[in-house]
Amino acid sequence: MKKYFFFRSLCWLTVFSTILILSCANLKTKKADNEISVTNWNVQTFFDGNIDGKEYSEFRKSKENWNEEFYEERLKRLCKIISEIDSDIFVMEELENEKILYDISNRLSGNVWFNDKRYDYAAFANEKDNSIGCGIISKLKIDEVKIHALDIRTESEKSPSMRSVMEVTLETASGPVTMYVNHWKSKSGGEEKTEKWRLWQENVLARELSSCKESVSFACGDFNKDISDFNYSEDGDLQFAYLTDTECARLKMSSPWKDDDNYGSYYFRGKWEKIDHFFSPAIALPEPQITLKEFQIVQIPEITNQDGTPKRYELFNHKGYSDHLPITCKVVLKDEQKKS
Repeated sequence: MKKYFFFRSLCWLTVFSTILILSCANLKTKKADNEISVTNWNVQTFFDGNIDGKEYSEFRKSKENWNEEFYEERLKRLCKIISEIDSDIFVMEELENEKILYDISNRLSGNVWFNDKRYDYAAFANEKDNSIGCGIISKLKIDEVKIHALDIRTESEKSPSMRSVMEVTLETASGPVTMYVNHWKSKSGGEEKTEKWRLWQENVLARELSSCKESVSFACGDFNKDISDFNYSEDGDLQFAYLTDTECARLKMSSPWKDDDNYGSYYFRGKWEKIDHFFSPAIALPEPQITLKEFQIVQIPEITNQDGTPKRYELFNHKGYSDHLPITCKVVLKDEQKKS
């Protein structure tokens, strides 16, 4: 399993082996000291320009389809969108490797002279032999990165390749905040057949969230699971399930998604799906220490079709961006946590 955690200062990087809508104007509203702006985007099979054999077959077929020139053009367009959204934290799924984070950081650092505009920190994680992983770039200092991997041997079939949960501890003006980055098992092979593997990934995330109830934490990523498909209590509370030594426990969660079938972050077979998420644990101490507000789906013209659906990247003509739309929100911390 590859585990990367690296920092960038100005134009150089030092790597430690350890183990980011409706309009741009809306996204750049004034932010309080106890708020963090976060964007999550599945950037759709974002491979670099080098063919090393791990890429999806369509990228490996010939240099006419994919090479360094096409990669640089796609990288330039991605960085333009990241700059327009301008979140404190930018989380991405489906990056091939940590090199792409270097390239993103270096390109974004050009002509940036203000500290609050620079992404000085980054982290990447991927499982061994997986084609794609998860990465983040951050304006906030990253204090620690942990990887929570799955090793399932209790099912009647061999576990498929599943991405780990990446735990990132951020340093903020209001104290440390823990973010869990997820990319759960896809529905490839059948939604019902693959659901058990997503439930195992839910178990890992819920277990980690419940084990540190006094910490300030939230989760984001591509969960490959619509908000309507999670478990709910009789009172309508969203719940994550996890196994303890004695029982199957439930953890109450909060989501900013609204019950509306006419929008989402992913459009598949003529239907919107809400599979990209922000979650926060609804733990009372005596009340939740974190709130998700100003949740938006980014639908700026460059990345959407005329009907508002995602302008997916097409390898045959090298146009488009991703089959997902970015989602963004402000993570609000309780004022009482703010350090002097």
